Amino acid sequence: MLLLALTLAGSTPLDRCLNSGEAAAGVTPAMAACFVADYQRADAQLNEVYRATMKRLPRSRQAALRTSQRAWIAERDRACPIDDTPGTGTIETLNHPGCLTKVTERRTAWLRRVH
Repeated sequence: MLLLALTLAGSTPLDRCLNSGEAAAGVTPAMAACFVADYQRADAQLNEVYRATMKRLPRSRQAALRTSQRAWIAERDRACPIDDTPGTGTIETLNHPGCLTKVTERRTAWLRRVH
């Protein structure tokens, strides 16, 4: 039981989701739901860190951060396009939110370092 608790403590919410229910059985829509939920978690964290960063910045720097954040959103969307070319298959339902999560987590880390 202790081993299970230690294993779960070291796993991410995405890992736990992918290792449960239909996702663990390799059902693509269930796996996709895990990736979407992980992106939603990352996006919520980004928004929280952005708001906290805006509060601690002097008013003179807030407009620059707002402009930067808007530009980053467009950059994120270019970095993670949806591949809908014929033959892509259902893997894109995992790749797209996975890419969004990765890029969003990088931006969140960057925002934490803004002074």
